[in-house]
Amino acid sequence: MRYIAVLFLGFYLNAFSQDPVFTNAHQSLIALNPSFAGSNGLLRYQSNTRSQWYNLNGSYLTFYNSADVFIKRTNSGLALTYTHDDQAKGTLIANSIDFTYAQHLYFFDKKLKVIPSLQVGVFQKRLDNSKLKYGDQIDARRGFSWYNYDPLRFQIKTNVDFSTGLIINYKHFYIGTTVFHITQPDEGLQGPSKLPCRVSSFASYNLPLGENVLLNASVRFESQQNFKNAYFNLNALFLKHIIVSSGITSNNYLNVFAGYRHNYFSISGGYEFAISKLAASTAGSYELTASFNLRNKEDRKSVKDFERW
Repeated sequence: MRYIAVLFLGFYLNAFSQDPVFTNAHQSLIALNPSFAGSNGLLRYQSNTRSQWYNLNGSYLTFYNSADVFIKRTNSGLALTYTHDDQAKGTLIANSIDFTYAQHLYFFDKKLKVIPSLQVGVFQKRLDNSKLKYGDQIDARRGFSWYNYDPLRFQIKTNVDFSTGLIINYKHFYIGTTVFHITQPDEGLQGPSKLPCRVSSFASYNLPLGENVLLNASVRFESQQNFKNAYFNLNALFLKHIIVSSGITSNNYLNVFAGYRHNYFSISGGYEFAISKLAASTAGSYELTASFNLRNKEDRKSVKDFERW
C-alpha cells in the first residue's frame, strides 16, 4: 500500500491537484462558500478535522479553522481561515491563510439576501523528497539506495490566491456558487503548474417543524479539473439539541454524523465509508467538528437554520 500511496501522490503533484473538501459542510461554512462570513449574525468559530483513507500508509489529514464576524454598521461579514493539509505523513504539506469580505444586501424587508464575497489568501506547499523514492535510486544489487543520491530535501512554493462567492438566501432557502483559485496561481513544486479552478455550487432548504425540530436537505456539486462529485445530505435537529445527519456522494460513499448543539457551541462526529470495491483497501474517513457561536440574546435559544449556526 505504501507504493500505491506514493504513486497517487506523484500523480497529484504532476497534473491533478485537488483541494481538500469536507463532508460536513455546515461545520466548515467558509470553506463551502466565503459568502457565509457573518451569516450567524454576530461571532462564530468553526473547526473541522478530517482523517481520510486511514488504512493507507499515505493517509490524508486535514485541519480547518475559521472565525467570522458580522459587522452591523456596514452589513458585512469578515472571516479569517486557516487550513493545514498533510498528505502521506508529511510528504506533502499545504498551509493556507485566507481573509474574506462578504457584503450582505437586503431586499423585501430582509426576506431576501444577496451576499457577494471576495477571498484573498496566501498558501504554501512543501514537498519532503526524503520520503519519496525515485527511479534513479534503484541499484541492481542493493535495491532502493540513498548512496550517491543527495537531492534537495524540501521543495517549497508560496503564492497568493483569490476566490469569489455568491449566496442568495430567501427565508429558509439557500443557493450559492463559489469559484476558488480564480487567478490559477502557480503551485508547481517540480516545475510550473497552475492550481486549477474549483467550482462549488450548493442548494439547501430548512424546514422547521414546531419549536423543537428542524429538518435540512442539501445538495452540493464540486468540480475541479477532471474531478467531479455530488453530495446529497439530510440533516435533522431534535429537541433543539440533538443533531443527526446522513448522506451519499456520487463517487459511492455514505456518511453518518451525530452531534450536540448548545446555545453557545456545537460538537459532532461522523464517518464516511465506501460502498464500492475500494472499501477494503482505503477504509473510510472520519470528521470531528466543533464550533462556538456568540449571537444576539434573542437568537440564542431559538432554532435557526443550519447555515446560521
